[in-house]
Amino acid sequence: YVLGGSNDTRLLDVRVFDTATSRSTYETQTAKARATETSNCPLCAISKDANKTKVWTFAEMEADHVAAWSKGGATTASNCQMLCKTHNRAKGNR
Repeated sequence: YVLGGSNDTRLLDVRVFDTATSRSTYETQTAKARATETSNCPLCAISKDANKTKVWTFAEMEADHVAAWSKGGATTASNCQMLCKTHNRAKGNR
């Protein structure tokens, strides 16, 4: 990539959010969740199950692309959301 002069970052498979971005997104979502008494996982918050108001710890969540990386979504703070592990793993490529 570096030696070949390619500009397409998709070739590097750069799709993992760094810890700083994940932590910042977590803090923002958690503050909003506490203020509204909803879950800090956006998908739990709109569900009708017992997790609707659960506030997950950072370790219980994973960073996710709002717009799927495989469909051109960038690995940037503005395209990052934290989901509980169950919802992130169930979401797949959507």
